[in-house]
Amino acid sequence: MKTIQQNYLVLGLLVITLFLSSCGAEEQGTTNSKTNIASDKKKMQSVEVIKPKQRSFIAEVLISGTAKPNQKIIVYAMVSGYIKKINKDIGDLIRKGEIIAELENPEIIGRYNEKKAQLEARKTNFERLKSIHEKTPALTPLQLVENAEAEYLSAKAIVNVLKNRINFLQIRAPFTGRITKRMVDHGALVQSGLTEDNPQGIVEIQEFNPIRLTIPLPESDIAAIDKGMAVTVTFPELTGESFQAVVSRTAGALDPASKTMQVEVDIKNPNGFIKPGMYAKANMQIGNRKGVLSLPVTAQWIYQNQPFVLIVNQDKVERVPLRKGLSNKDYFEVLNPEITENSLVIIQGKGLVQPGQIVKPVIKSE
Repeated sequence: MKTIQQNYLVLGLLVITLFLSSCGAEEQGTTNSKTNIASDKKKMQSVEVIKPKQRSFIAEVLISGTAKPNQKIIVYAMVSGYIKKINKDIGDLIRKGEIIAELENPEIIGRYNEKKAQLEARKTNFERLKSIHEKTPALTPLQLVENAEAEYLSAKAIVNVLKNRINFLQIRAPFTGRITKRMVDHGALVQSGLTEDNPQGIVEIQEFNPIRLTIPLPESDIAAIDKGMAVTVTFPELTGESFQAVVSRTAGALDPASKTMQVEVDIKNPNGFIKPGMYAKANMQIGNRKGVLSLPVTAQWIYQNQPFVLIVNQDKVERVPLRKGLSNKDYFEVLNPEITENSLVIIQGKGLVQPGQIVKPVIKSE
């Protein structure tokens, strides 16, 4: 009887031991599971997100341009001759019609004096025959008078041509500007720019007022820019200066190489502060709307040369093709119907995540 009781006692102790072992293993498994979950949460990538907002939107285009003279030419002689006198040098201001240089050509002067003398003789002969014909028509045929008149008019035309060539010995400015290059010295022989293939230039003249700003407008902005649109122009070298102007002209066609269209802006420059060759920044407002859904430019993500935004939906990353409207240097208008004011758009950490990845969104406060 005692042996049976001892067997039951041993059996009971064995059952209790097995039960306690089972509970301990279960508890350990639960603890390990909780530890793994906590570890996974700790490893989850955090991203900074923002919600789209309604904004009063002013879309602008800021493009670099180059200041150029309104007009720029090289002045050539219209007749051949020696440089007798140069009245202007590099940097000098010159008015329209003012004499730049004077040439000397003895041949033209000699021919002019010769033809002028012939003109006087033929004029006298014509007037004498005309007077005789009027008094005694029978003695002086009309044909003789007409021939004398033709010789007189021909001589007069030759004299006028030579007189113009003499006037061309004085080289005058075709417009008001500034001498930027001088290419000859006193005594130099120059050839006529009208008859020679490779004549020597005298000076280069540039017109600085107005200055002509040329802007290469990207293809994407062509539809928004038109003649007469207001432009604010700043020059980095002219600190604190800004110039208000309008679009003066557009090329109306794209450059096939750069896919840009040339836009020109005339800027008043009475004091000559703006120098040709200066770089400029032209700011043009291309749109103004109120209450449009927008995102900061940092929300855009370029993938395979196309714009996207990364959205967190139920803690999972989604890549959405972006449809943009107006834009400026800070914000762009969102046209996607699936993006609302409650969407969570990633602005920081875009390069650390992939579509479908589970992430921890952290909303940025503005």
